[in-house]
Amino acid sequence: MGVIEDGSISGTLPGTEAFAVHYPGYPSSMTRAVETLGGTEGILKARSLQSNKLELHFRPEDPYSHPAFGELQPCNNFLLKISKKTYRAGQNAGDYKRLSKCLSADPINLEQKICYPELLETAQQASQPQSGPITAPTEVEAQIQEVKKNLSADIVARVSDAYHFNGMVDYQHVLAVHVDVSRKKKRNWADVEPQFGKGGLMDVDQEDLMILVPPLFSPKDVPEKVVMKPSVTVSSKKKQEGVVQQRWEMDIEPSLAIDFNIKEIPKKVTWEKYIPQGSDQWEWQKAVCKLFDERPIWIKDSLAERLLDKGLKFGDLMLRRLLFRTAYYFSNGPFLRFWIKKGYDPRKDLESRIYQRIDFRVPPSLRSYCDANIAAGVKHRWEDICAFQVFPYKCQTSLQLFELADDYIQQEIRKLSNQETCTVSYSY
Repeated sequence: MGVIEDGSISGTLPGTEAFAVHYPGYPSSMTRAVETLGGTEGILKARSLQSNKLELHFRPEDPYSHPAFGELQPCNNFLLKISKKTYRAGQNAGDYKRLSKCLSADPINLEQKICYPELLETAQQASQPQSGPITAPTEVEAQIQEVKKNLSADIVARVSDAYHFNGMVDYQHVLAVHVDVSRKKKRNWADVEPQFGKGGLMDVDQEDLMILVPPLFSPKDVPEKVVMKPSVTVSSKKKQEGVVQQRWEMDIEPSLAIDFNIKEIPKKVTWEKYIPQGSDQWEWQKAVCKLFDERPIWIKDSLAERLLDKGLKFGDLMLRRLLFRTAYYFSNGPFLRFWIKKGYDPRKDLESRIYQRIDFRVPPSLRSYCDANIAAGVKHRWEDICAFQVFPYKCQTSLQLFELADDYIQQEIRKLSNQETCTVSYSY
């Protein structure tokens, strides 16, 4: 049990895992919610399938109701059980009453919810317990703030994945007045089909003679981007312009993925002769060169973030083109795929050891955090990753020793090395 202070708790992570369902609505009861999801058997069956799809029928009693599909996505959340310690008048601190309200003990967690304590109306009478999702309404948050000093929490389970209903639904309008009547009149196709198979006739007086299942409005429930083919005339014109712009760049010696054991590194390029001064490309190239004047070796993500802070945002092709004119990178060795200023050879400079590469690999037991970040499209700032303030969004991330915000690491990399030569395997 951990005490909540400043909106955070501390405790041991449990080994129990659970999953959540982000229900796209407000069901009348938990039983009704389970029923619309196919019941306990239907949910367990969906968990065992490889499709990772959970069907939601808003009217499960209607065999012609189109389902909505929930997609399984990774996440890194926790199921909390929150309790509040309250004291009666005249009692000491040892005699207290713990009031708590938590989720059902059902092994299938249909909604990731946090358990809010019962709020006392007086010292002798408690109000009804309330429960809600982790993102609580403003009213509940205000109540939590008032009693936060008395709150304690237990981490019940780790929620590693959840079903999200992000798609569109084929809406079938049914008037509430006619729901009961339609349920009585509606007939399953299984009851009607045998009569047609035997060649028999149906009673024309029956009001439900025609069973017309409404078709799906669209074969897709999630919008997709459609990439149209460009015009042949426009594309050929752009190719011609591109050749003219890159003609002088074709004379530049190879600078991409060169071998670490190469004798001569690429020489500095006098790009000022070919780019018009005052143009956009002149300013962009100048900004990139200034960064390499600060330090000779950069990792691409860090350099792109520095340019973005200056208000310069490029696509991958343009950024690669700007770097190609200024820097090169090795295909192996301790500076693998790090952009190095042309004319600078880190193999001959002992001070370059602080710019070496180090790989950070996430253990398999924690890779669900990476998957959750990727699924959510989260991309943290590079400086926050280097400062170990956020969790990496990739299972394997290449970092630069110079950028790691850790006093011990910075002290160690600046110690004099016994090895004066840089090799592929052992570096410095």
